[in-house]
Amino acid sequence: MKHLYLLLTITMLIAACEKDEFDPSKPKNGEVAELYVDHYISGSDDRIFLNANKNEHLNAGVKNFTGRQLGYTYVIRTRVVVPAQPLQDGPSYWFEYIQTLHEEKYQGQDTLTLPIYGAVGPFPAVFVRKDTGQYFYSGAQLAPADDAVKAKLDTAIAKAWTLLNQSTPAKPGALYVKHDPDNYGKGYVVYRVVIQ
Repeated sequence: MKHLYLLLTITMLIAACEKDEFDPSKPKNGEVAELYVDHYISGSDDRIFLNANKNEHLNAGVKNFTGRQLGYTYVIRTRVVVPAQPLQDGPSYWFEYIQTLHEEKYQGQDTLTLPIYGAVGPFPAVFVRKDTGQYFYSGAQLAPADDAVKAKLDTAIAKAWTLLNQSTPAKPGALYVKHDPDNYGKGYVVYRVVIQ
């Protein structure tokens, strides 16, 4: 009988120590997942990864994560939402924000390459816009490094829809940016604009 209790205790300890890892190929509604959120957004790519495997890029967004700022990385706890009726033109699942487990200011000085246009789901999208004399990239404010970059941004905005809607779309062009030290967490400095 002692051996049975010992075996039962060991089995329970092993079961308690095992942790279900989120499997993006088999999402379960209500499942809790820890995610790593990168320090920038690239077009429609929110840069969300599994925290346990930062090479596992997820194409699902996080709803209600209102505290996210550019220039910071996060580890967050989320709940998986798998709709009973799949969305016609949307993701098969997404995440609901629960809490932030870790937040860290990004210390790197590398240049980021952001596409000027692309797609959001099945729909074409231009990520750069100008509004009342100011430039924006998917909500982040852009500060041109000089007048030549400013002129290139204007040209990119003017040509983007034409390039995007060609029968054979051109390459999406690119902005070369760094986090704006004068507007950290909310914008980028644009150093170069490439239009195809």
